[in-house]
Amino acid sequence: MPRIYFVTNRDPDRQTDPSGFGGRFNPVSFDSLRFGWASVVGEKIRSLSVAPEKLNADPTRAKLGSRAVFSELTAAMRKGTDTLVFVHGYNVSFDDALRSAAALRRTYKRTGGLNVVVFSWPSDGSMLPFLAYKRDRSDARASAAAFARALCKLEDFLIEVRRGAECGARLFLMCHSMGNYVLRHGIQEVRAQQGGLPRLFDHVFLMAADEDQDAFDLEHKLAPLPDLGASVHVYFNAGDTALVISDRTKANPARLGSRGPRRPLTLPGNVNLVDASEVVGGLVEHSYFLDDPTVVRDVKAVLAGRPSDKIRGRRYVAAQNRFVLER
Repeated sequence: MPRIYFVTNRDPDRQTDPSGFGGRFNPVSFDSLRFGWASVVGEKIRSLSVAPEKLNADPTRAKLGSRAVFSELTAAMRKGTDTLVFVHGYNVSFDDALRSAAALRRTYKRTGGLNVVVFSWPSDGSMLPFLAYKRDRSDARASAAAFARALCKLEDFLIEVRRGAECGARLFLMCHSMGNYVLRHGIQEVRAQQGGLPRLFDHVFLMAADEDQDAFDLEHKLAPLPDLGASVHVYFNAGDTALVISDRTKANPARLGSRGPRRPLTLPGNVNLVDASEVVGGLVEHSYFLDDPTVVRDVKAVLAGRPSDKIRGRRYVAAQNRFVLER
């Protein structure tokens, strides 16, 4: 049964041999990470294993959970299996994060399979929308150090994968909704530590980003992001009800995931804008990367390596530097 891998800074139900994670931060520290894997069938989580950790002042005697997960990914990627890193959004429990990751794998796996690794930050998973949103936004910002640690570990992992062995597999990043806010603060933390961003991903997807419309204009927001991947793809939808609520009731500026970037004509050449407003339907119109067939088909074409201007079902609007999806 295919595994879903996870990295989380959530609170474990117990520090030794945990069996699940809650909605708050790991009490050890905000950036304390645990790694593991789960088997998910449909909506049911069949099993969950947390990689054991044993820290030691002597690094050669330490046992790191990240090593257990990355060793499996290394073997798979050397056989040509691509890997997708997923950062979920607002109001998502740990179990729901695993279910979303499993749905991503079912939706986007190719002939060679697909590894999916979910970074699960302590989103509230609450039924109190106004309180939960405010707290989730604070928790997303506070998760920056944890996400930065995960990216740095990923960089070390990629060096290991590519050393001494040809690896034809690719690495993707997909952030949904408030997960893009985690991404913003995470890359700023990496820049503060390293002075810049490593080129880690082949494709970076920003889906329904609960981020400011001017994010690509400002260095302290997402302006540095194009350095993180060979290509960045921003999908947005003017009818996204969740982001309209974020815009109008949470005192946020216009949202990137609703209207696209404020200055589309000044973006770097590796940033592609995809307007899904004409094709996405339904009540909320927020999870179209999983439930809209036109958007799914478009993302699959990107993953297959088709040039942006050769993907079927797109028309290019030069005055706005965007591709508009058509049925």
